[in-house]
Amino acid sequence: MKNFSFRNKTTTYFIFNILLILLLLLISYPLYRAISFFSNYTGMNKLGDNEFVKNSIILETKNNDPIILDRTLNIVFKAEVDENLNWNFEALEKNAEIKIGENKIVKYKGTNISNNTITSTADFKTNPENAFPYLIKTECFCFQEQTLDPGESEIFTMIFYIDPSLDNDSKFDELKEVVFTYKFSEIKS
Repeated sequence: MKNFSFRNKTTTYFIFNILLILLLLLISYPLYRAISFFSNYTGMNKLGDNEFVKNSIILETKNNDPIILDRTLNIVFKAEVDENLNWNFEALEKNAEIKIGENKIVKYKGTNISNNTITSTADFKTNPENAFPYLIKTECFCFQEQTLDPGESEIFTMIFYIDPSLDNDSKFDELKEVVFTYKFSEIKS
């Protein structure tokens, strides 16, 4: 009889724990939504709703002419290559003072200093990182692979602007400078 009581307690314990886990799973999402609603936490960069942005990380303008604001940012352009890539890569313009919403053309120069044809691709990052969603690249060499023959040089172009909705984001009220870094890495085939 003593063994039977132990089995009942153990079975009851496991069933209770399974039901408790299921209950926690069922209420976790509504609880997360309630906490997020009351604390305005979305789990991602919240972008202002305006004519340029509609609750999206991928920003697209409604027309080709964004509003140009009087606020300016200093944009620093950095160029790097992976340690295994035998290229020289440099920004032809080290920095630029631009108005938010203003189109800017930036040129980089890449040179293959190896004895082999090399295909590579460029990765991009911003500093501060949370400014990335506000960068709108309308044309960029980073959109496709780049191939250079031995000794060949090429000018790579990027056209971009900073989305005016950045000005509505209070996290960036004190922002004066953004660093754009491109890093080329070889594509191994």
